[in-house]
Amino acid sequence: MRADNGDLPRLAVVPVTLVLLIALMAACGSSQAGSSASAHLETPTSETSATPIVTADPGDPTLLPVPADEPFLQAPIAIQNEWRTYYATGAITVVPNSTVPFTRPATPSVVDATNGVVSTTTAQQWSDALMRENAWENWAITADQTGLFDNGVISSSQVEGGLVLPAGATGFQIVGERFPSSLRLVAVPSSSQSFLHDTDSFAFILTFGQSWSVDAVFPSATAQPIADQNAAVGTKVFVIGKLTSLTDFGELWYGSAAFVCDSSEPQPIFAICGE
Repeated sequence: MRADNGDLPRLAVVPVTLVLLIALMAACGSSQAGSSASAHLETPTSETSATPIVTADPGDPTLLPVPADEPFLQAPIAIQNEWRTYYATGAITVVPNSTVPFTRPATPSVVDATNGVVSTTTAQQWSDALMRENAWENWAITADQTGLFDNGVISSSQVEGGLVLPAGATGFQIVGERFPSSLRLVAVPSSSQSFLHDTDSFAFILTFGQSWSVDAVFPSATAQPIADQNAAVGTKVFVIGKLTSLTDFGELWYGSAAFVCDSSEPQPIFAICGE
């Protein structure tokens, strides 16, 4: 998800074809084998951050064990087969390490503001899916695998636009904790759906308890912030979407549109924030 405490992102609309693409990719994914998801929790090797490894939940994928990111063509055949669909479409060039889905803080207690339309159990499941998707985002950024965004694999390409390395940069780094500290689930008013041309009925309001930014890193060890990829303490963002499940990524909150909660936004958008 992108956030900005300066110039705010504008309208982001998702073509239905992107959602169909995700479904097709999931259907074409190869079968998996190997250790259970919980078996990967013992040796965290992700380079994204020092975020604690948390207990696996039912929505986590079962991945073949890869202790560290590995270039796709150098991976064993079984590992290549697991990720071949995504490599073939240009979504990845390296195989993610098997701890990525679990490298996330515990899910914050979600505030269910749907007036009973969504059960507590479902709201928790969706919240876990959002945190899992966020963990994959962080990996994609730090591993320079932004093809996952460009190809609309883990969320719509419109939700995570603009992650392009400046000339001469060697990669991205995340500064700060790029995870929400609180979550609120709301129903999306029909007026907002019409304005956005979006059929998804629910959105999460995310509040960031710490500031963060995504920076481009240069060989000289200098860094340059990426536009629209930062948030101040207290920044609120809403992400409209729905639950989806991909064989190799687990259950995800697939965002179709995202905006910063700000009174300068048009009323149909700001109404989603409930402020």
